[in-house]
Amino acid sequence: MWEYKKDDDFGWLLEDLIQKVLFDAKCLTIISDRFYNDMFTTKMFQKLSAIPIFVILIGENEDLLSPNYKTLSVILQARRKGCDVYIILIANADETIRFLRFGDRHRVIDTRARFFLLHDVRLYHKDYYYLWKKIVNVIFIRKFFEVNRYELMTVPFPSPIEHSWKPMRIDSWKYGKYQKNNELFIDKTSDLRGEIVHVAVFEYMPSVLKKVAEDDQNGNVMAGDSMPIEYSGLEVLILESLSHAMNFQILIYEPTNSKTEAWGKQQLNGSYTGLLGEMVSGRADFALGNFLYTPKNIKLLDLSIPYITQCFTFLTPESTTDNTWKTLILPFKKFMWIGVMLTLAVSSLVFYVLANFHKHYENGRTNIIPKCIFGKTLRIWPKKNKLSPKLLPLNVKREIPPGLYLFDGIGSSLINAYSMLLLVSLPKMPSGWSLRMLTGWWWLYCILVTVAYRASMTAILANPAQRVTINTLEELASSPISCGGWGEQNKEFFTTSLDSAGQRVGHKFEVVYDSNVSISRVAQGNFAYYENIYFLHYAKVTQKSMTVFENDTIENNSHNLEGKKDLHIMSDCVINMPISLGLQKNSPLKPRVDKFLQRVIEAGLVKKWLADVMLTTVVAEAPFEKNNINAVMDLKKFVGALVALGIGYGLGPRRTLAKHNIVVVLPTPGGP
Repeated sequence: MWEYKKDDDFGWLLEDLIQKVLFDAKCLTIISDRFYNDMFTTKMFQKLSAIPIFVILIGENEDLLSPNYKTLSVILQARRKGCDVYIILIANADETIRFLRFGDRHRVIDTRARFFLLHDVRLYHKDYYYLWKKIVNVIFIRKFFEVNRYELMTVPFPSPIEHSWKPMRIDSWKYGKYQKNNELFIDKTSDLRGEIVHVAVFEYMPSVLKKVAEDDQNGNVMAGDSMPIEYSGLEVLILESLSHAMNFQILIYEPTNSKTEAWGKQQLNGSYTGLLGEMVSGRADFALGNFLYTPKNIKLLDLSIPYITQCFTFLTPESTTDNTWKTLILPFKKFMWIGVMLTLAVSSLVFYVLANFHKHYENGRTNIIPKCIFGKTLRIWPKKNKLSPKLLPLNVKREIPPGLYLFDGIGSSLINAYSMLLLVSLPKMPSGWSLRMLTGWWWLYCILVTVAYRASMTAILANPAQRVTINTLEELASSPISCGGWGEQNKEFFTTSLDSAGQRVGHKFEVVYDSNVSISRVAQGNFAYYENIYFLHYAKVTQKSMTVFENDTIENNSHNLEGKKDLHIMSDCVINMPISLGLQKNSPLKPRVDKFLQRVIEAGLVKKWLADVMLTTVVAEAPFEKNNINAVMDLKKFVGALVALGIGYGLGPRRTLAKHNIVVVLPTPGGP
């Protein structure tokens, strides 16, 4: 580390460097120690009065890997103001690197900003290589000892930093003049010059799919495999489009135990497995795995702008409740049946009253005491012109007018009204115009009810049996089946939910790490699996195909498949989550990736590629949907008629025995 002297031109150089970035700078942050603090004079600050400036003076004993409260508060304020230029002049290079490590770990500085640092070989130690893969817009200032000349250098991004490396020279400065006057900060991410970008993936629908490749034209081969693996999927297609725009090559690989580790989880020593482990350790530049905008993901890595919003819901088993025995009552709902029964009862009573009224009218009676329906002997008052006050019994034989016998009793009235409701003709036209008018309008009502019943019954018999499914979070919370999903994040999402249904689901939510086992549990009818709707659609079709294949090939063991249930995707979305690509924490590629990804979204390519990825699943599902809509009448649908017939067979003999007891057994002296 060279030392600044009063007669040096270093202050002059600083003014020239600041002038080069002043025209587009939003804010300037100056961090220095007491040795370099006098470089920033009042005259210099007057020239920089057009933009906000934050000045931090580092104490002699201050550790910048854990700065004090005042230093940290100014750093955070500068970050909030969007400072994009940092001038760090600290004599101790170890403190400089410790400050950069602290800023990268806790995101208190913008690593994509422009940095001016003092040259020191300690900055280029192999332990800090990862910093110079993130802080690429940096100028190292180096002073030549023999002459009063300064050299300006930077990191050789996008060239890989491996083993020993040296900064790349940009320009030199002497006595207020640049040797080449080159641009100090250029966009190094616009052209990556064909460099290899490492991409960590695991197979996940619809982001990443893999199959054995016929050739290796794309170079998407997992290292160490004897057979070439071709990767496809929505995020792979998006990344390929970005590779063409930014000129880089893709090397896709799967982490160890990717099928079970998937995104990864934290170990006891603080490290991570799966995709998160690859990103945190810096072994991968991109991670493809349907990353959600969650606090944990945002803390550990950078996420691109969301390219799609996905519905997350549950895959549930269809209920096996068999209601075919209720086929005869299914055409009408409960209140419809209540209305029909009440109408039948009221109409029967009206028929009965009108018939008795006509009977009285035809016999010339004036005061009628209705016959009691409970079997009591009824009497009528004689005519007013007779003087005898005696009551005459009603069993005097009289001639009943034709047609009135159909409704002269409450029982016969109910039976005939019910027969008309079944479109059975009356044996004789009733007498009396009031009865005839009521009969005509009753027939119209019966026609409407019967036609509606027949139409609904035809639809029930012609269509597949109605499936009893779970379609809301409230229904899932009330159901006896358990539920679960991948990772602690999903369980925490439900347990911290604001609605009671979500909290109840969270209490019985199981954290699982094997999706295949979970789907099998759903097929057994005792589990509900939480995932994005595209993954669930793929899992549903795959499980159905496996079941059909087993039914076709293992005929002798078909009884083993009887316990498997059809799968159903809950219609209500629990939440719609934005999905993004994963990048290294503080990756310099993020602004350029976001720019091109926005163009891909606006062009409609994401929707088109998603449809292409799901096409195979949709085609595989088509035969199953066709089988479900076949209008086939089988014995199972006929159970309702058999139930009604059985009820009739059961009530008939019982009614006969009851009649026998009333008429024959009870009147016999000494009978039981």
